[in-house]
Amino acid sequence: MLTVDVQPHPRGIPLMRVLGDVDLATAPVFQKAVREQLAQRQKFVVDMDGVDFLSSAGLAVLVDLRQQMADQDLKWAVVAARQTVTRPLEITGLLTILPIFDTVPAAVDAVAG
Repeated sequence: MLTVDVQPHPRGIPLMRVLGDVDLATAPVFQKAVREQLAQRQKFVVDMDGVDFLSSAGLAVLVDLRQQMADQDLKWAVVAARQTVTRPLEITGLLTILPIFDTVPAAVDAVAG
């Protein structure tokens, strides 16, 4: 099961919290939430610290998000401190090309600045 919720951070940056497994069955839920946020044309943070499993389908959503944000020239960040998220990112080489931060405050600072 996957839950994606977007709430405003006190600093005015939308914070998308992703909870559960991001796999082949649930990646479309994540993708839909990302597309809805992209339609707002504003910077935001994706908090993946509640993700228990991240499959290649979930990684594909992040790669697509990276391209879309670059196309719109918008800042964004991913919060990923848990090994369930950082390990797949590391194995695929995405850890070095995505804007990854250990905490929500660090990610918000990077996006807000």
